[in-house]
Amino acid sequence: MKEEVFRLEQVSLPPFLHDINIQLFKGEVVGLIGVNALGIEELLTIFQKNIPLHYGHVYCQEQLVNDYLSSNRKENNVAVIDRKSMLIDNLSVEENLFILRKGSKQHLIKYKLLSSQMQQLLAPFHLEISNRTLVSDLSSFEKLVIQFVKAKLSRSSLVILKDISTFVSEMDLAKLQPILTYFIHEGMTFLYVCNHHQEAFRFSHRCYLMREGKIIKHLYPDQMNDRVINQYAYEFKESIEEGKRQEQYIQRPISEGYFKINHLSYRNIKDIHLQIEKGETVVLMDSENLILEQLFSLLKGETEPESGSILLEGKRPTISDRSIALVPAKPEQSLIFPQLTVLDNLLFTSDHKVPYLWLTRKRRVALGHDLEEPFGESITETSAEEYSQSYKLRLVYQRLLLQKPTFLCAVQPFASIDMYQRIELISTYDLLKQRGTTILILAVSLSDTLQIADRLLLCKNGKIERQLLRHEFSQYRGFAGSIPQ
Repeated sequence: MKEEVFRLEQVSLPPFLHDINIQLFKGEVVGLIGVNALGIEELLTIFQKNIPLHYGHVYCQEQLVNDYLSSNRKENNVAVIDRKSMLIDNLSVEENLFILRKGSKQHLIKYKLLSSQMQQLLAPFHLEISNRTLVSDLSSFEKLVIQFVKAKLSRSSLVILKDISTFVSEMDLAKLQPILTYFIHEGMTFLYVCNHHQEAFRFSHRCYLMREGKIIKHLYPDQMNDRVINQYAYEFKESIEEGKRQEQYIQRPISEGYFKINHLSYRNIKDIHLQIEKGETVVLMDSENLILEQLFSLLKGETEPESGSILLEGKRPTISDRSIALVPAKPEQSLIFPQLTVLDNLLFTSDHKVPYLWLTRKRRVALGHDLEEPFGESITETSAEEYSQSYKLRLVYQRLLLQKPTFLCAVQPFASIDMYQRIELISTYDLLKQRGTTILILAVSLSDTLQIADRLLLCKNGKIERQLLRHEFSQYRGFAGSIPQ
């Protein structure tokens, strides 16, 4: 007989959640796929903490822990593994596992004993981690496994895996299945939260499909396929895969290159050489997640290469050059200025186009009239910080459209965004391409990057190992992503 771990009955929390029914059993992986992002964060909060509800009941291990009549606000024994990490970087693995956990009563720390226990716990995973290793010195995958072990030691009733593919490489994700199987046999339960069905299907026993704060479909194994998903995500297929937009992506001859990386070496980057033609979009796929941060740091000018060069139109690019735009992962978190209004955030990189932009507010307000339809009439008064993640992401890319860069480099642009945001973002990249912008995308996982790419470059061991043109994309079966028809 199945042992119930969590049950949500008719849980409602307007305007985010409406009549949510979810049941999780011991020893399974259940996928939660957000067709759009509305309500996902609130739902995960309900699993973690017994917050007030508008209606419904929450059961944990068959005990009523929360309902609409009374909420004790206590935290449930639920672990969340995401990009933030539950580990402390400047402490050792042993300290993170055995000392920084609930119920630990050690007053005298015996590191030799703790190291021995750590090695026993890690033995099934064949990880070679030395005693007293700092968490900051671990790879993303090693940190992921350590968090699994920590959740097991804490006897977490549920482990939420959130957007794992945004910080763990595709190569490491291939190792995840046997690790999940091991912990399932140990009696652990997982909720796999992501925005792409192909990713969820790979690991999950069954899935819940969520849109507009509602569970719109409970998918069992025989229903976990593209045909069923297309019935609920038809907007994506109609807008992206079946439209005339595909015609703008044609095979281009490789010329001398508008953007060049000449035999570049720096730390994990090993003699990378590539050229990008003007107006071309190239995806650099680093399935091991070894070089992306280092390459982006070089592009920003934060560090110098050991050898080689990066050239744009034959010159070394500078971050102060407004013809260049650099977009990090999750730009809505790092490229928004909370002290500025929405309008000033939008115009922040347009002062090279409009003389004396910052000398008079009237000039900026006049420019803002054309932006009121997508961003609201109060853009001259309200702070951008007050708005949703989706609004902020739209703001960042509208700023880029106003800036009109000739070269754009973006890191994982489709990570952690829902289907509707993906449609909007693909349209934005289409427009940038139509304007002749040269685009380099740095990716760990594919998601929908191939929909906007002319070429795909595959890296291994810090080098470019293989190149695929658009008509060859179907030869590469990426972990999670849509491939243009």
